[in-house]
Amino acid sequence: MMKTSRLHLLAALVLLPTAVFALDEVTILPSRKKLDEDKKRLDSSSSEKTKEITYCVKVTSRAFKELQNVTVKYNVFYEDVELGSKDEAAVKVIAGSETLSSLLISKPVEFETKSLELKQESLDAGWHFTDGARASAKDKVVGLWFKAFNAEGQQIGEYANPTTVPKKMKWKE
Repeated sequence: MMKTSRLHLLAALVLLPTAVFALDEVTILPSRKKLDEDKKRLDSSSSEKTKEITYCVKVTSRAFKELQNVTVKYNVFYEDVELGSKDEAAVKVIAGSETLSSLLISKPVEFETKSLELKQESLDAGWHFTDGARASAKDKVVGLWFKAFNAEGQQIGEYANPTTVPKKMKWKE
């Protein structure tokens, strides 16, 4: 029994790095950046706050050679919530890509995604909708998904946050 367990462990260790490192020639690390913020009254009973954001994306090569013409494609998924609505929040996506001419090992290259405007709307205290619709609405980012491809079109890196995004969302080119 001990020999069988060791063989299974050895087989797992031999096979695991192949699957894990196959897509690990680059690392992708996004960070949120606020560009602008504005607050205003919509009417006598409601207000709106808008925030424009982008993601600064740091791409680092882990390959032992220079990588040229790496294309990083991305999808930013966000909920667009409507004030006064009873419907589920619509999940929308902003898609884009950036081509990086050269990546050297351990010398990160940075780029920014397209900007996204998130709104937060609310009725003033004491106000409500008679049909029970939502009295406040706040858009929010619900997922990030990045894929990196080499010059031949092979995927060489991937990042998803949360990790369930590839299972729950559909990739948009």
